[in-house]
Amino acid sequence: MNLQAITRHRNLLTILFVALLSITAASAQRKSEEEIKRIQDAKVAIITNRLNLTPEQSTGFWPVYNEYSQKRKEIHRAQRKIINDKKAEGQTDDQVLNNLKEVQELRQKELDLEKEYQNRFLKVITASQVIELYKAERTFNDMLIQRLKNK
Repeated sequence: MNLQAITRHRNLLTILFVALLSITAASAQRKSEEEIKRIQDAKVAIITNRLNLTPEQSTGFWPVYNEYSQKRKEIHRAQRKIINDKKAEGQTDDQVLNNLKEVQELRQKELDLEKEYQNRFLKVITASQVIELYKAERTFNDMLIQRLKNK
């Protein structure tokens, strides 16, 4: 599988994860803070386990990863806003095309963010650990999807 296919697959999984996390949070509004905390704790546990970080790596990795995750969430929120708020009904083809272009620009922004943070990750963890990070995120997303299916 080439890098572009992997990136597309990862982007799709990320979008699914964010969408499912949003659905989970919305459906559990009363207990959402507890639920989100448990979900975040599970994600941290999976990543920590898979990366097998040294204490020094952990100190450098988590602030960078948290910053990356926050920026990625903001991009996904913007994508959802465009998709959900700007329905195609009643819009001209030009307006719909502009919405599609906005989403593509956000996807490119996400790819640029991933490239930037991959370089930052490589300053504190190994390339093998970066690959494990991507695998751990995918594993976590799959587990979250399965959990939602079982509800």
